[in-house]
This record gives sequence, structure tokens and C-alpha cells, in this order.
Amino acid sequence: MPVEESLLTAYSAACVGLEGAAMNVRKVNEVDAEATLELAPAFDPDLGDVTQTINLGSLFSPEVTASGTFDLRQIRRAAFGRFLQALSVPTLLLGRSQKIEFANDAFKNLAPKSFDPLALTFGSLFTTPKQAREAQMLLRKVFADRLPAVRETTLSIQEVRIWARIHLRTIRLGDEKMVLVQIENLTAEKQLLTIQKYKKLVEIFPIGIAEFVTHQPIHFTESSLSIEIVSSARVIDGNTEFARMYNRSLVKDLIGLPFSSLFPMTDSGKKLSEEWLKDGCPIRSFETRERGMRANLKYFENTLIGNVHDRQLRGFWWLKRDISEKKRTEAELLKAQKLESLGILAGGIAHDFNNLLTGIIGNISIARLYLDSGHAAAGRIERASNAAYRAQDLTRQLLTFSKGGNPIKSTASISRLLKDCASFVLRGSNVRCRFALPDDLWPVIMDEGQIGQVINNVVINACQAMPSGGTITIKASNVAIGKGSSIGLKEGRYVRISVTDTGVGIPLENIRKIFDPYFTTKEKGTGLGLALSYSIIQKHGGVVTVRSKVGVGTSILFYLRAPPATSRVREGTSEPPASKGKILVMDDEPIILELARDALIHFRYDVVVAKDGEEAVEQYRQAAFNGRPFDVVIMDLTVPGGMGGKEAIRHLLEIDSNVKAIVSSGYSDDPIMSNFEKYGFRAVLPKPYDGLRLRETLEKLIGAPNDSNRSGESNDKPSATGQEDVAK
Repeated sequence: MPVEESLLTAYSAACVGLEGAAMNVRKVNEVDAEATLELAPAFDPDLGDVTQTINLGSLFSPEVTASGTFDLRQIRRAAFGRFLQALSVPTLLLGRSQKIEFANDAFKNLAPKSFDPLALTFGSLFTTPKQAREAQMLLRKVFADRLPAVRETTLSIQEVRIWARIHLRTIRLGDEKMVLVQIENLTAEKQLLTIQKYKKLVEIFPIGIAEFVTHQPIHFTESSLSIEIVSSARVIDGNTEFARMYNRSLVKDLIGLPFSSLFPMTDSGKKLSEEWLKDGCPIRSFETRERGMRANLKYFENTLIGNVHDRQLRGFWWLKRDISEKKRTEAELLKAQKLESLGILAGGIAHDFNNLLTGIIGNISIARLYLDSGHAAAGRIERASNAAYRAQDLTRQLLTFSKGGNPIKSTASISRLLKDCASFVLRGSNVRCRFALPDDLWPVIMDEGQIGQVINNVVINACQAMPSGGTITIKASNVAIGKGSSIGLKEGRYVRISVTDTGVGIPLENIRKIFDPYFTTKEKGTGLGLALSYSIIQKHGGVVTVRSKVGVGTSILFYLRAPPATSRVREGTSEPPASKGKILVMDDEPIILELARDALIHFRYDVVVAKDGEEAVEQYRQAAFNGRPFDVVIMDLTVPGGMGGKEAIRHLLEIDSNVKAIVSSGYSDDPIMSNFEKYGFRAVLPKPYDGLRLRETLEKLIGAPNDSNRSGESNDKPSATGQEDVAK
């Protein structure tokens, strides 16, 4: 066995701690004599204990050792030196001064340029002063304890940075001791681990990543074939997310595909690539719009990162993120902002318009009271009333899109509303309507005006889906919803209404869009009708669903909450017995004050009017002081430049904690209108209103008092005091 191989075997056995092993080594230092390499722990007479120092003395004949001619500093010329030189592991010998006494070629090859390692110290191999100090302390400890040590650290050899595991062990020959240092280069291993971590990280990224390589480097100064080379760049790696974007389960299914097959080189694509190459392939982001496998439009955010060396493009990375949902959110936000702007405008217009409509509708209702049904003007009065109510529906639609649009609810029958609205919409069309409404249908809690809009919109859409005519079926049924409803309703009693047509049906890709604001497939449609209906039903605590089949028809179903079984339903009554009471009306619009005064006088109430909250509070205080308090106060919520109902009710409650106050406003979206009791009001009277609605609201609040309840007043006409108050 050659001496170097024998020594390598022996030394390796010693380094891994195979104590007690022994082997014979022949032909050591070219001396034809047998010697034994002692690998058993050596006894140090100075310390009197067992150490783990390798005793090299046994490698050489006693004559050589005793003569002192073998100098470890000249070990390059010895057999052991040739052994260390032959090792592929970078190896050093260090003296107590921490200078490098010997370095093999494997160590010198760690640096790209030749250098003299014997001019260096052990500490100079480390990258930071802190590491150098720790290394020096470690070396001193190894010399002192004569025990092996292992450390992982970074080294800097002639500016080449490597990650290393260093092994230190003492050796001796006679009285001379040194430390043998062997360096495991872990750089490749660490790089592999880094790549593996990178791959794992890339795999879990929520964005698509693909790596491309060009078949030849692209010089930025030579751009004649650059676009063709980029187009033909091939996929060599990537993650699963990128594969999914192209309907593949694994990225290996895309390996080898050219860039142009994944990113079509249209005119805009070529222009983008040319500009990217011209600029030196910096990090460049851009958005694309692509048609998916199901013809659905998707949006992506793309980033190109060039793999550039020496001003040559050798490949690139393509990062791709699906931003379709982000785009939809941005579009919805823009729509919401448009709706908010519309709402601000609508709120102001609707308030003023409702004041005018209150005067129109109210006066028409009073005029009808003075006309017999057979009067020549009765028909025109009826048509004028219908036109005014249609104008009222327009203001309600605007207010629903204004801030809030909270419904002002009451308990009423849905059957009558379904018939009235559907019959009105289909009047004069080639579509007929079939009703399936049971007699025992529960009443519902609703804002009749808003639910009327829902019915109108749904029936209009059903009618337009049957341009050649057909049948609309409107059904309603009582439904008890339990806990954990699959359709998202709370536990309770509901009425389910369905409107079914026999029209063209709705394509699958449009089903989820029909309730989106501004979505429409009609040339002249606004896309607000069903969006409005969806908003209204939600604010009523209900749910809207749709079922459709192309060529068969569409059913739109919605659920409205029903009151507990003990609730009483408001039914329309004709001309209840007259009642009396003293009413205070506050409003800043003269036309409304005139309407309220005339209507209430006709219904045999005493009336006092006030133009703002301050005057109303003073009138109420004086009446209470004189012992003739008001039975009910009706107050406008908003008075420009003056005290409105919100502030006035606080003053009235200070005067009389039992005050019966009704809030009235054209702003139905104001929270006071939907939560009036929270602010101290007893009832609500949204504008516009007519005389009958005014009387009905009063009677609900104060009942229908008998004349005997108020002594000393006439049974037939308003008192003189009442006439004087109206004139004020």
C-alpha cells in the first residue's frame, strides 16, 4: 500500500474517532523499515491524562526523530507533506503564533489567483473582525485542551467568499505541536439548500413565476434579431401557479414552450419587448387583458426581470399575477362613487320635489273630497292624482340611491300591492299576468313605495324578456325559516314571492351580474333597475335569488319578513268617523302648511301652524301654559337656516315628556325617518303625502276621540280659536 494512501486511511480513522485502531505503515520517509502509526489516545506526561492528539512520532524512525533533522516547518519535503499535498480537502498547519506554516494546493485553489498563504494568519481568513477574534480564541483553546473542534462559518480567501466547516486537531512530532486545520467547502451545498428553499418559496407564492432561457445571449448593441430571440426563449422552470394560469396542473407541462406561445407577440407585445431590450432589460411591470378558456376576460399584472451578465441577456423571469378581482373591486368602487355622487344630487332634488308633490297630491286629495264621483272633473282629477304618484315613485328611486335610502316600514298586505303594480306595468302590453296568491297570505313588514319599485322593476324585466308576448306568473307563499338557513335568512316568518316569465332566459355568465349596478344587455337600459331592487330587499332584511334557463324562462324570487302572528294589519278604510283634536303643524313651505291646515280642518281638527322650530316650541309652551295643550305636533325634519324637527323635539320633550310628535320629511334616507322613536317621535309621515295619509297617521297616534272627550267645543265646526290660529 503506498504511504500516502496508508496515512490517509489512518488519519481518516483518527478524525472520525475510531480510537484504538492500528495499522502498519511501510516505507515511511523513504526509510526501509517498519513503523507503527499509533492511533490510540496518547498519554501526555505533562498533563497526566489522555488527549486526542495524533502522534506523528511513530511515523518516523527513532534516528530521524532523535537527530532533530525532521523539521515540521519543512514538512513539504517529507512524506507526510506529500500526503497532505495530495489531499483534495483544503488543509493547513498552524503554529502557536497563529501563522499559517503550511497550506496544500487544494487550499490555494480556493482563490482564482495565485497567492502566498504562508504570509497570512488564521484570523485573516475570516470575513469580520468578530469572527477573526472568535477564531483566534478557538485556536488557543485547541492548543491548550488538545481536543478537536468543529465550526461552521464563512471565510474570505483573496476576496472569494465561501461557506465552510473547519476541523481543528493538534498534532505533534517530538516536542513540537501544531494544529491541523481541514476545510470542508460547503458553498455548493449551501447554494443547493438556498435553491431548494427558493423553489419551495416560489411554489407557495400566490403569483405565477416562470424562468426562460434564450438559445443565445442577446447583446444590447445588436438588436436586429433580439425580438426573435426573446420570442423563442424557452421555459426551463416555474411554479404551479403559473401552470394553472394556462390550464396545466404542473409546470413541467410547460417546459420547453417558447415565450411567444404564452405571450403572443402582437404589435403592442413587440413594442413592449423592444422598449425593454432597448432600456437594458430593467425590471418592467405592465398589465395585460386576456381571454380565458371559457371566453371570460381576465386581467393580469406582469413583471419581466432580465438575467443579464456583461450587458448580455441570457434569459429572464416572468412574474404574473391575476388581478381580475382587483379590477372588479376597483370598478365596483368607481360605480359606488358614481352612485354616491348621484345620491347627493338626488337627495337635494328629491327633498324639494317632494315638498312640491306634497302640495300637489294633498290639494288633489282635498279636491276629490268635494267632488261627486259623477262630476265631469272627477276623471281628470283621478288622472292628475295618478301622474303625481308616478312622479313620487321617481323621487323614491332617486332617494333609494342617495345615502342610506332606509325604508320606512309598516305592516301591510303584499297581495294588493302585487296586483296593483303588475297590472299597471303590463297595461297595454301583449303580456298577460297570472296570479297565485293564497287568501291566508301573511302580511309583510315593508315600505310600500320601495317594494312597489321592486315589483315594477322585476315585472318590467320579465315583460321585456318576452318581446313577442307571453305569460308572467306571480306566486306568493308563507314560509317559516329555521336556524342556519342555507339562503342567508334569519329565523322567522317570511313571504316568498316569485315572478316567472317564459322569455329568452339569462345566459350562465350573466346570472351573477344581473344585480350589479349599470350591468345591462339592453341597448337603452341603465342597469339600475335590478340593482335597485336588490338593495331594497336587502334593507328589508330579505333575500333575492334568480333561476334561469336559456330558451325556457327566468324566475326571480324574493323573501320579505312577516310580522309575528299577533300583529295587526293596516287595512284601507273608507271615510272613518270624524274625530277632533288640536294639532300643531311646523313646516317652512307655505304650500304644505296650507295643505295641512285645509285637510285637518276638513277632518274636524283644530290647527295651529308654525314656520320653524323656534315658533313651534313657543306655540307649544304657550298652549301648555294656558291649559289647552296640543294633542299632536307634526314637524318638518329640515328647515334651511332655522330650527328643524330634530332640534325642536328636544325642547318639546323638556316641556312635556309625553309629547306626541310626528316627524315629516322628503329625505326618507335620513336615519331619523327610519328610527324616529329613538329621537323622541311617536310616528313618521314621509313626503309627499295626501290628506287621507295625514288623517290615518293622526288617528293611529291619538285614536278616534269622541266629542265628549273635550268639553265646551262644538260638534259640527272647528272652533273660532281654530280659525284664528290658521289665519296667523
